[in-house]
Amino acid sequence: MKLVIICYNVAIHEEVLEVLEKLEIKSYTRFKEAQGVGKLSGPHLGDHIWPAINSVLIVALEGDKKDKLIEQIKELRKKLGKEGVKAFVLPLEEII
Repeated sequence: MKLVIICYNVAIHEEVLEVLEKLEIKSYTRFKEAQGVGKLSGPHLGDHIWPAINSVLIVALEGDKKDKLIEQIKELRKKLGKEGVKAFVLPLEEII
């Protein structure tokens, strides 16, 4: 099992949710507001100078679903790269 962490500009929240819906991923955790600085997207600090803000989704998935999700995130990056979306995959040893 893998843990997929998706960080993205809140402006593309609907597009990220469409990916989850398309892949029938119903369980996730969302951190609604997260600050960060990306190489392409620049600062998303939620302040008066850098007003953009990010969200973070965390999803636990089996291999095949994880692969499909990563493929879709790559497509979003191509399509909406300047808005900022990135995924990280970590091993998940246990869910209790």
